[in-house]
Amino acid sequence: MGYNGRYYICAFATKNMAIYLFSILDGLGYKEFQLISTPCEIQAGCSYSIKFTNIKDLDILKREAKNLNIEIGDIYFFERKDGKRFVKKLSI
Repeated sequence: MGYNGRYYICAFATKNMAIYLFSILDGLGYKEFQLISTPCEIQAGCSYSIKFTNIKDLDILKREAKNLNIEIGDIYFFERKDGKRFVKKLSI
């Protein structure tokens, strides 16, 4: 998976939603997604999110979530510059 210090994270209301959607995506052969612990910058508590590096992959994620009747949460863009991590909530 390409990195380059830039990536996107999709948050979910529950960790079960994230885990279930990720398992479906993985089972369908989509290897561009990663299941990760939600970074503390965007949410308190212990939860999971789905990480991806290409914004075009958001369409796949949205489509599969809709097929499973899973509501996706907020989408965030992360970028690392000069050793610092910057986060921006996207309006999509």
